[in-house]
Amino acid sequence: MDEEDRIEESSSVRLTARTYSSGGVGESRWVDGSEVDSESPPLSLLLDENEGNEGYGSLRRRLVKKPNRVDSFDVEAMEIAGAHGHHPKDLSTWRTLALAFQTLGVVYGDLGTSPLYVFSDVFSKVQIESDVDILGALSLVMYTIALIPLAKYVFVVLKANDNGEGGTFALYSLICRYAKVNMLPNRQPADEQISSFKLKLPTPELERALNIKETLERRSTLKILLLLLVLMGTSMVIGDGILTPAISGIMSAVSGLQGEIQGFDTTAVVVVSIVILVALFSIQQFGTSKVGFMFAPALALWFFSLGSIGIYNLVKHDITVLKAFNPAYIYFFFKKNSRDAWSALGGCVLCITGAEAMFADLGHFSVRAIQIAFTCVVFPCLLFAYMGQAAYLMKYPDSSGRIFYDSVPGIAEVGVMMVTTSLVTLVMLLIWQTNLFMALWFPFVFGSIELIYFSAVLSKVLEGGWLPLVFAAFFLTVMYIWNYGSVLKYQSEVREKISMDFMLELGSTLGTVRVPGIGLLYNELVHGIPSIFGQFLLSLPAIHSTIVFVCIKYVPVPVVPQEERFLFRRVCPKDYHIFQCIARYGYKDIRKEDHHAFEQLLVQSLENFLRKEAQDLALESSLYEVDLDSVSVSARDYGTRGVFGNEELTIPLMHDRRSEEAGTSISEEALVALPSSVMSSDEDPSLEYELSALREAIDSGFTYFLAHGDVRAKKNSFFLKKLVINYFYAFLRRNCRAGAANMSVPHMNILQVGMTYMV
Repeated sequence: MDEEDRIEESSSVRLTARTYSSGGVGESRWVDGSEVDSESPPLSLLLDENEGNEGYGSLRRRLVKKPNRVDSFDVEAMEIAGAHGHHPKDLSTWRTLALAFQTLGVVYGDLGTSPLYVFSDVFSKVQIESDVDILGALSLVMYTIALIPLAKYVFVVLKANDNGEGGTFALYSLICRYAKVNMLPNRQPADEQISSFKLKLPTPELERALNIKETLERRSTLKILLLLLVLMGTSMVIGDGILTPAISGIMSAVSGLQGEIQGFDTTAVVVVSIVILVALFSIQQFGTSKVGFMFAPALALWFFSLGSIGIYNLVKHDITVLKAFNPAYIYFFFKKNSRDAWSALGGCVLCITGAEAMFADLGHFSVRAIQIAFTCVVFPCLLFAYMGQAAYLMKYPDSSGRIFYDSVPGIAEVGVMMVTTSLVTLVMLLIWQTNLFMALWFPFVFGSIELIYFSAVLSKVLEGGWLPLVFAAFFLTVMYIWNYGSVLKYQSEVREKISMDFMLELGSTLGTVRVPGIGLLYNELVHGIPSIFGQFLLSLPAIHSTIVFVCIKYVPVPVVPQEERFLFRRVCPKDYHIFQCIARYGYKDIRKEDHHAFEQLLVQSLENFLRKEAQDLALESSLYEVDLDSVSVSARDYGTRGVFGNEELTIPLMHDRRSEEAGTSISEEALVALPSSVMSSDEDPSLEYELSALREAIDSGFTYFLAHGDVRAKKNSFFLKKLVINYFYAFLRRNCRAGAANMSVPHMNILQVGMTYMV
């Protein structure tokens, strides 16, 4: 990324304060955007270093990274989060057991079918010549299952969840909340007030966590590498998911009929597998819960059959295979077979096919449910199954080829595991309060095992393993191009946004005619006035009486509660009737609401904002008239101090139902002394006028202003950049669903203006 393109949007000053001292009191007043230019230099925010330990105060400042400017969005977000706390539900014991039962039908399908083909693949590379071959292979399988799915995923990785969500993107989201590593620079301090954000400060001893955080935030190359790592892991999950269910799950099971039904050849196996796959995908529409309960009984019966048959074979044929618990047989296996043993690791790794699903599917279940299902059912049944197969092979060594079909390429699966190991290690160092030895022990042990397996499965590239890698490379390229183009487009919008001085010169009429109605102008800016607004002013003969700049923003949390969805600020003086709205969504939120529901939620939030603004202004004005000695305000946690002009600025959190928790209190005597107008803000004439104007605008209807943007690379750009932006990214934008389609907005309510962004 070019140096001149490194633009990070700063918070505009929308809330300023005038301070005076009387008994240590600082009072704030609302100021609309007309009084402070959005392009003005940032204000330095300082924390009270007299409070608590000075070293910890310094550490806290380094981690929290207080915003450069005080923003009304931040104040509003604090109040919303206080009124609507996020309370995760504790599942009952029976509910947890029911979820554990469901996981058998959704999460553990691949692991459950692995006994069908593991030994078949292993002994296609190593000939059975002695007991060492069987015991060594069994020991490899047993310790692979014990170390990767059990020790790594069940006891460590599942704890690195993002509010109950798992997978590569969940880890990335978790890291993005603790460090500003997102390539799109639209993070705001107000996002940290979302009830599900859960930003925790590490202990003062974790100096290295702050060093890692600052290094990641400072170096753009590390941000790009982290993003590529996440996209690579996600792409390999997709590439592996295209083939693994079809080959390892379905074809492996159907191929078992070849030895039992005469004339059931390979063609019949393929046809039957296709029919089963079509049937399975057709029922996906009913949802995870129904599919889980539908397949859970079958998979439960399957696992218990695996365990029972394994115990039967173990007792009947050769119980001495229990010697494989001695890991020395792994050494003997490699010593005897050397290079062939290394190649056989590619078959051994198939025993953990689908282990990543325990973390990736976590959002549908719970950590405890997945842990119970694996430790109590899946793990012991798989051990007995493999030991039973090994006991059978001890007596009938020539039957190894019939134990399965040796054509599964499992490469992308190991790659995903390595990505997960890297990201969890970063979580340990950056977020968890883990000592350095344990944090380094995790990647050393599990990363070494996975690296060994990865080097072994590379031999499968020419045997068909290239196909999932090609799929992964394709999806990686598509996702990175989309991210790269989106970041450049956002930076272009930031550079070209309209200044507040220009808006003030236009006046409240905006240089045109204002007609009743509400115009929702969609853009990606979280601060400032988008340049596309100027295009609409030039193109339209009139503009609506109320304008709302709407920014659809995705924050690094799974779900944003509906009551915390919208944040508002006033962009210009009151008579302009222009507002900025940020509609916040988590990465699991699905924007399925129609435009009527969206409009209703937006208007309700806007009315609440206007009432709260009027109430705070009335409260502040009244506090000037009462005895300030009776008012005690503490800005211990939320108070900030800076310099605005030549005056010292103190801005405490506005009083609400959380004021006592925040250390802010107003004495009862002071509240009694306040005029009744403060207690009933509806009597404010200016508020009533603005609310009536808003209702009139609502009655006239909504119009959606959308930009039909074309993104083009600058003429002096490199050839590769022109190729990526002008052709690949442009193709993706043309073939993606437009915002209007996502909201189901009627075409008669849409106005579009074309605009070209030069990046």
